[in-house]
Amino acid sequence: MLFYVQMRWNYQGRISQDKLWELEALEGDHGVEGIRAGFVQLYKVVSQHRIIAIVNADSLDDLDRNSMGWLPMREYLEFEQVWALRDYEGFLADVKAKFPQPGQPAPLPVPVDPAATREIATAWFRNLSEGRSEDALKLVDPDVIWDNVPPVPGVSDLAPWLGSYRGLPAVLKSFEVWAAHSKMLSFTLLGDVLVEGSRAVGIVHEHAQCLSNGNEYDLQVATFLTIRNRRIVEWRVCWDVAPLVRAYRGL
Repeated sequence: MLFYVQMRWNYQGRISQDKLWELEALEGDHGVEGIRAGFVQLYKVVSQHRIIAIVNADSLDDLDRNSMGWLPMREYLEFEQVWALRDYEGFLADVKAKFPQPGQPAPLPVPVDPAATREIATAWFRNLSEGRSEDALKLVDPDVIWDNVPPVPGVSDLAPWLGSYRGLPAVLKSFEVWAAHSKMLSFTLLGDVLVEGSRAVGIVHEHAQCLSNGNEYDLQVATFLTIRNRRIVEWRVCWDVAPLVRAYRGL
């Protein structure tokens, strides 16, 4: 079972910054053990007291035990987002079978080659990191579903490109809106791509600039790709909008 987990250190007024780092040294050893065991990939959000994890847990119970009872810093960690991630192929099979009732045989998803998923996802991130956006877009299905952060009051006026789009022309139009407001300075994949069936997950560090005032900002973006027939059919990202808001408002 795959989960997206967003955590924040909630320590202000409780312990000192130095004490926080002492605890984090212990927490870090626990995290590295999880990485080496294939249980989790961990990423620190730049300049924020946040950690993003992509967790591959055997069960809800194991995830809950880890977060509530095993983490050395469990008393000071606030779990802001915990999203269970379902394989898209299985969901699509349910859609086509009109969501069979309990007791009815579940439809079998089309066999997926994880190696092909990894190949396309790796090429996608590599092309974008090297500034070859045209080559990256050749990997996208014409009917792609693109989910950026949902529109949020107070944020969408600063970032009017946010939202959900279907079809490559609509996606490209949203990019044009983005390019009128921001400039990408660097795009870097952090760590390895995680692959499960037709789905791939990667964490990206984006360094960008607000064109209206020249302020630069950094984002940690969790990117979820669903790949079928060697094309990206669904592309969803999750990221904290706070750095963008600070840059655009000059805070």
